[in-house]
Amino acid sequence: MSEQTDAATPSARSHIPSNRADPGLIGLLGFVTATLTAQLAHLGVQNESAVFWVGAAFGGVVQVTAGMLSYFIGDDFHFIVYNAFGWYWICMPGFLLGGELGFFEVSGIAKPLFMLIFSVLAFGFAIAGATHNTVLPLTLLCVGIGLGLEAIGSFSGVDGFGIIGAWFLMAASALAAYMLIEKFYWRTLGRHVVPLGRPWIAGGDDPEP
Repeated sequence: MSEQTDAATPSARSHIPSNRADPGLIGLLGFVTATLTAQLAHLGVQNESAVFWVGAAFGGVVQVTAGMLSYFIGDDFHFIVYNAFGWYWICMPGFLLGGELGFFEVSGIAKPLFMLIFSVLAFGFAIAGATHNTVLPLTLLCVGIGLGLEAIGSFSGVDGFGIIGAWFLMAASALAAYMLIEKFYWRTLGRHVVPLGRPWIAGGDDPEP
């Protein structure tokens, strides 16, 4: 969305497919909801019970659904990103459930190592995301930094790292909500309501987040 056209013209509306919905709408919604819920729990605003249900449903099932629907429209970027973080959110509530039930309980460095792996993935995704607009790579960089800091906090036992990481992930949730607003109104009304900025890297052919 680096070069926004006049949404009132027929040419602007012609970019909106009339025969299918954009799976990114539910993908972004799932990411926003799950990430916000998890970080509120991390900051002590609520308990982890909500993280299990919201994380598994919105963060997991909804994002995996968005990823698989992206496959059917040939969108490789969103196919892997939504599937990766969707399955992340299926695994993380599983870690919580295992801890509560004592069944396949995850302990030691396993959980922070898992988070660190996805931190690295987020940085890698940010490079490809930089061909789309400005907000998308910023979101992924916040995810990478946030997960990395939370992993370091778990490894070191220093709570401050985890708290700072939680705020980075809250920022990622806010940026994803910002992209969702733009995508929703562009797809439904044919109007660009907030700017996403120019791509950092030339060569992308997909103008949407």
